Amino acid sequence: MLLAAIAAAFIWSFAEATIFFIVVDVLLTFIAVALGLRAALLASLAAAVGAACGGIWMWRLGQSDPEAGIRLLSSVPFVSNAMIAGGMAGMTEANWPLAMLRGSVTGIPYKIYAVAAGKEGLTALLFFGVTIPVRLARFAIATSVVAAVSTLLGRRLSRLHRLMLLATFWLVFYGEFWLRWSA
Repeated sequence: MLLAAIAAAFIWSFAEATIFFIVVDVLLTFIAVALGLRAALLASLAAAVGAACGGIWMWRLGQSDPEAGIRLLSSVPFVSNAMIAGGMAGMTEANWPLAMLRGSVTGIPYKIYAVAAGKEGLTALLFFGVTIPVRLARFAIATSVVAAVSTLLGRRLSRLHRLMLLATFWLVFYGEFWLRWSA
């Protein structure tokens, strides 16, 4: 079960780093509730590596054909022109790793930073290396918080009920997100 969760986290995160639009945090938080914090943190590490691998694919697109990269980003659901502009601008800063970290908590998709990194001529190895701790920070925090809440709720709710509560959270989160971006 743990190996399947780790593999799924890697694949989902790779997809999210490219064209998929549902954050891997959804899967990681379910792993935290179903399998515990240790499993969720291992899956978070796999997700960070998966994001870095997907990011290199997007980096390459940004390097070879930035306009095609921007068109691809524009075609991803919930990715706005303002997000693209913000992410692109962040990668022109001297402290671009901080811009990536800010983006991970303010809703600017990582895939934008990846295209921008290629466009700005950052080396692939440097971008790959910075990606892992930047992505892992958010994943570890999310899974740790959910695991702690799940432990607290475990005294009153079964695992199934905690999983249902988490599913409700994610449905409301994406429902609100969809309503906000479709308006």
